[in-house]
Amino acid sequence: MSAYLKIGNHDYRTYRTKIYPQEDPDGGWSVEKPCNLDAIEAITLNFEDFQNTSSIVNYPGVYTSPIEQNIERRKTMPHELYIPGKLVKFKELGDKIYFTEPFAELNLLYKGWYTDEDGFPYLNEKEVEAIALYCAYTEHYKKGIVSKDQTEITLAQMLKKDWLQACKAARIPETISQNELNEIMDTFVRRDIHRFGKTTKLVL
Repeated sequence: MSAYLKIGNHDYRTYRTKIYPQEDPDGGWSVEKPCNLDAIEAITLNFEDFQNTSSIVNYPGVYTSPIEQNIERRKTMPHELYIPGKLVKFKELGDKIYFTEPFAELNLLYKGWYTDEDGFPYLNEKEVEAIALYCAYTEHYKKGIVSKDQTEITLAQMLKKDWLQACKAARIPETISQNELNEIMDTFVRRDIHRFGKTTKLVL
């Protein structure tokens, strides 16, 4: 994982899932974070928000709740990552998400690494080569330092150069869409790009 993080070419996806907070021994309610979570986009209730206080009507939720639920059911072709319900306040601490209220079920929308079912990131051939070279470099460098063997240190330095080259190759995407290629070509051929306040830096 250290070698993978040094490449810096992480493949992210947006995920939608259900979470079920449990009472926490330290107080409040908490739930374990997904193993591939990078950033939380939203956490919402599993039911629609409705008016629950009023100065003129007793129990306004009796009238508004069915209306809100009906509106939600009638929505056609919502986005696959759409999550209904009211936003919930939460706090992240370590590998847990904490809540101040006992919610039975919540919707979680988050950005995370693209991983397999065991939580390991998917790797392409260039990333695998870079990771292998990093492991070889660190192993020989450690042996050279411990044994004070200059041969091991020299080999480690050679492997480090190969690893840096492999990292550069691994940071280049496997495929480039037509839209992305068009933007790259525009950057190369347009001579008046600075006139419009744009940049010539390529982001691959």
